[in-house]
Amino acid sequence: MKKSPGKVYLVGAGPGDPGLITVKGLRCLNEADVIIYDHLINDRFLNDAPVTTEKINVGKQVGKKVLEQNEINKLLVKEARSGKTVVRLKGGDPFLFGRGGEEAETLAQNDIPFEIVPGVTSAIAAPAYAGIPPTHRGAASSVAIVTGHEDPAKEVMAVDFKKIAQSVDTIVCLMGVGKMETIVDQIQKGGRSPETPAAVVERGTYPHQRVVEGRLKDILSKARKAGIKPPAVIVVGEVAQLRHTLAWFESLPLAGKTIVVTRAKEQAGPFSDSLEKAGARVIPFPTIEIGVPKGFKSIDKALKASSEYDYIVFTSANGVKAFLSHMRRLEKDIRCFNEATIAALGEMTARVLREHLLFPKIVPTTFTSKHLASEFKREKLTGKKVLLFRSQIANDILPRQLRRMGAQVKEVSGYTIRTPRVSTVPIKQLFKKGVIDLITFTSPSTFTNFVSLMGRKSVKQLLKGTRLAAIGPVTKKEITKHGMRVAITAASHTVPHLVEDIIAYYQSKKG
Repeated sequence: MKKSPGKVYLVGAGPGDPGLITVKGLRCLNEADVIIYDHLINDRFLNDAPVTTEKINVGKQVGKKVLEQNEINKLLVKEARSGKTVVRLKGGDPFLFGRGGEEAETLAQNDIPFEIVPGVTSAIAAPAYAGIPPTHRGAASSVAIVTGHEDPAKEVMAVDFKKIAQSVDTIVCLMGVGKMETIVDQIQKGGRSPETPAAVVERGTYPHQRVVEGRLKDILSKARKAGIKPPAVIVVGEVAQLRHTLAWFESLPLAGKTIVVTRAKEQAGPFSDSLEKAGARVIPFPTIEIGVPKGFKSIDKALKASSEYDYIVFTSANGVKAFLSHMRRLEKDIRCFNEATIAALGEMTARVLREHLLFPKIVPTTFTSKHLASEFKREKLTGKKVLLFRSQIANDILPRQLRRMGAQVKEVSGYTIRTPRVSTVPIKQLFKKGVIDLITFTSPSTFTNFVSLMGRKSVKQLLKGTRLAAIGPVTKKEITKHGMRVAITAASHTVPHLVEDIIAYYQSKKG
């Protein structure tokens, strides 16, 4: 019996900002067996896809190709014929200079089911993020979207810029940086005044987008002076000068700032999202990796004796998640802990507990082991049994203090924290170039592992000129032990408050 083919979704990922992909596009990514993607795709889409999803890079860029277009077409057919759900993830919109039409034709010719999921094109999004509306009632009622990069086999440019010059109010040119001199020259020869406002938007919608403003007569020299490189969008027309009043993206509090996030991959999402919403360019560099213990014997023994404990103590959100995971594995109901009092180190830990209808009664206002131990002084701990659920690298301050108060403490390492295997070359290059403004550390282990990865002897020199942010005094203390200064310490030791304090720090610098 002949196997039925799978299905191909030609999905537009948008111009760069991961928030601009459509809801349907995200759903396709979550359901895909394989993602075949271009080189300009935001890494966040690939990182957030299910770990079981196969990812194939077929990216094409100027002067460099991974696969020729006909090879990409064949790959789509091959993967679909094996019964897979395939997402062909393309920058911008699949049908706007994305060769999606050619790929769809190939699928149709080979009887492969397919769907088109439109995307936000950089022709609209990049000008919008630069504060330039392609049309405006008082300045432009027509717009032409053209490409500056055509089939190399063509002897002459198919786009007649001379004719377009007088035919529309606004010209938006994609992939035109390489031929910008010709494009600007042809538009002027077509009758457009050299005084016509113009702009070039590099990496539009990304936090590190750059905009060069000028007029037709000088936009080329200004773009060259600024070192503008692809991908970039050229905008010509009166609307370009509206940027002076509509440039909203650069007004975000962290616009132009590059921030490194060292949290574990599983935890970094909300933190990175908050920084990006404030305009920052976020570079994820996880220095810790959350894993399962080598064996479950000790954990299982402790959880099977659950009814014996008077207190359950969680020192991190990771501990809560690991605890619930082990409970599910053992098929144990949380009610087996009877009337045990729950304690949480930190509001974030308490929040995760509450999300699972577990309400902690003991939460210190200062989120350190020492302050949590102090909270227990109000309790009568003599002879009481305490289950302390945490990682294998936690310090002994809390269990030692609880035992001094008379408690019988059972320590369980419910999860492991280790240093991930990652290449340090790219991040070191960024530090050496001086492009990183701030690096954040959300626990002592994120910092100590960073030191281990970078090299203890060179880390201080590497971070010279980069500001450091710590989530609280314990993390700050670990950093200062290595002779480095912490510029920002969260007043209340949570990620949301750390974001607030980072914003406040840079706002104060502007003032």
